[in-house]
Amino acid sequence: MFNHLFLPDVNLEEVKLPKHYSEWLLRWFRSIEQDLENGVISSSRCIQGAFIEIVIGGSIKTDWVGIMNEYLTDEKGLPIAYSEEFGELLNNFNQWKQNTIHSIHARWWLEKTIDDDSDVENLERNIKELIQPSGWIYNPLVSPTRLRGRMRAELMMSLAMGTEILRSGGIAKNHEDVFQALLSSTSRTNFLSAEYFRIKSLEHLGMIQLIPTHMENVIEMCEAGEGYCDFSVTTKVDDYMGSQKRVARDVALHSPISSLHAKGISQYLPIETREHIDARIHSFGNHLKLNPFDIPSFRMRDVDIPFGTDYTPLEIIGASYLIENANDN
Repeated sequence: MFNHLFLPDVNLEEVKLPKHYSEWLLRWFRSIEQDLENGVISSSRCIQGAFIEIVIGGSIKTDWVGIMNEYLTDEKGLPIAYSEEFGELLNNFNQWKQNTIHSIHARWWLEKTIDDDSDVENLERNIKELIQPSGWIYNPLVSPTRLRGRMRAELMMSLAMGTEILRSGGIAKNHEDVFQALLSSTSRTNFLSAEYFRIKSLEHLGMIQLIPTHMENVIEMCEAGEGYCDFSVTTKVDDYMGSQKRVARDVALHSPISSLHAKGISQYLPIETREHIDARIHSFGNHLKLNPFDIPSFRMRDVDIPFGTDYTPLEIIGASYLIENANDN
């Protein structure tokens, strides 16, 4: 079974792609083939390329681990996020050699997916060394940002990735106390992704009883469009400034990934809440069936420029799953 932390409940090899989504994924894959030959690669592209190969062909055919060995490994043998060639394309960005949690997890996932008996002790040790005294897992050398200025969604995602790797190697038990103290003291956020990744960390650690109360309130406030958005515009504040001034004009947009995160959280909620979430996601799937590319890109305030891309392989695969789920009901 091919699954990934980003896409709860989605078995990649069983995803049924509508024709227009299949064509889009193939175009995306072909668009990076020349970049691959030129070494313009990132750990994120490797993961998404592997996803596409699985959902379209049922297996991973490209030697992504070999590509990572050549372009995404530093002199210490540790995974990095970007190749040097990729870094050269980034405007005024000379810190491309980043040993991030995402790059470690990408390498770990590919190695374990291709060969479950793969020796990943070096990756497990890498993660262990990045556990901070607070319990959060991140590389302070990548960014000097103080803890209070780091986004909770990013911290929770890195924690979920790190604990997944630590659990596989049996190392997580050695750090149970610090993780329990961290997750017990970290208050609930208003971000679906943060709370979804919190739950995944708790599952990895066998501490699911530490789920914050009233999680259904987070999901309700994140309803947007036909499905769910990652955050509630009405309650979102700038973490650093503590003010709504900088986010007051943001617009909440539905997202297949956020909707899947809502579904992932829902299994721990009261049955009436689960039924409401399932019905909303079912409706979103039917909407996407009729409007397959209604996956809008996020725009900030009054700037008419997308903040990131609208379509990504992750969103397209997530949308395919939602459409299939709607067909099954």
